Amino acid sequence: MNLSRKLFSIVLVVTLIGGMAFPLSLQAQDGACPTAQDSYTIGFANLTEDIVFTQLVRDGILSAAEAAGNVEVVLADNRLDGATALANADNFIAQGVDGVIEFQTDEAFGNVIMSRFRRENIPVIAIDIPMPGATFFGADNYNAGRLAGEALAAWVNENWAGEVDAVLVLELPQSGPIPAARMQGQLEGLQDNLANAVPDDMIFRLDSKNTQEESFQVVSDILPTIPDADHIVAVTINDGTALGVIAAAEAAGRADQIMVVGQGADPSGQEAMLAENSRYLGATGYFAEEYGSYLIPAMLDLLECRPVAPAIYVNHVFITKDNLCEFYGENWPDTCPAATPSS
Repeated sequence: MNLSRKLFSIVLVVTLIGGMAFPLSLQAQDGACPTAQDSYTIGFANLTEDIVFTQLVRDGILSAAEAAGNVEVVLADNRLDGATALANADNFIAQGVDGVIEFQTDEAFGNVIMSRFRRENIPVIAIDIPMPGATFFGADNYNAGRLAGEALAAWVNENWAGEVDAVLVLELPQSGPIPAARMQGQLEGLQDNLANAVPDDMIFRLDSKNTQEESFQVVSDILPTIPDADHIVAVTINDGTALGVIAAAEAAGRADQIMVVGQGADPSGQEAMLAENSRYLGATGYFAEEYGSYLIPAMLDLLECRPVAPAIYVNHVFITKDNLCEFYGENWPDTCPAATPSS
């Protein structure tokens, strides 16, 4: 993919050294950077190794580290579990890593994990789920959600005369208010643009636990309770949960009654968009494969005492089968034989 699309933007609210991971007093009085070295060991604790999106993030980080030439990456799997993330953090400290990139889901563990890294003066970048004192990198959640919700409303207005009988919200409560803004944006983008807004009692909030399997189960449980709903839409936290919704509707013989949008647009989601009679309208693109090319340079800036913004946000695009070739043509040569990346 062509990086000239400028998929990421830096929001500089206040310029800090280390995104608050390092207090300014740690800079030597003579201007020397106490953490600068010729080479570095960086720990990357992935959200999980079972999701396509996070696999892309990991591969991008490893590729960027190799390109940097002076970075070794130590990998860990947080397994969608806060206690595991805490154990991984302790292991990183024991291994003497110089910096950490954290992708962990449980907001309740953020404070204790960060307290241990701060004690060791280890700078941290947190992906998607903020951690106190870490530089934030990831989704502009509310706006990413709005893109999907607005696109879903436009489809409903055109294909179902603006009528929706039920909304399924596949969310992730354990990750706290910032990822929740992604769901808020989707729901408000939908409701604000539908010809007829959906009443609150027909909006069902379901805990997806961030997995396709859990999404399948909770949707399978809810569908029998709304037998008269002929027009059902779902907004989801990621591609995997979207695929779980679709699979549940198919298993119930109700695929033609549902339309789904998601977040991420990873290859599994792209494949679903291109499927015949697809019920996956599209997903807001996060471009996970490019994360590493921003995370590794940002971490090197932290370690070498260069200013880093406290938040670095993804620039999002809503991806559908109609514009997929513009962004991911190389992934689908049979569908996009003449596609070239946008510039």
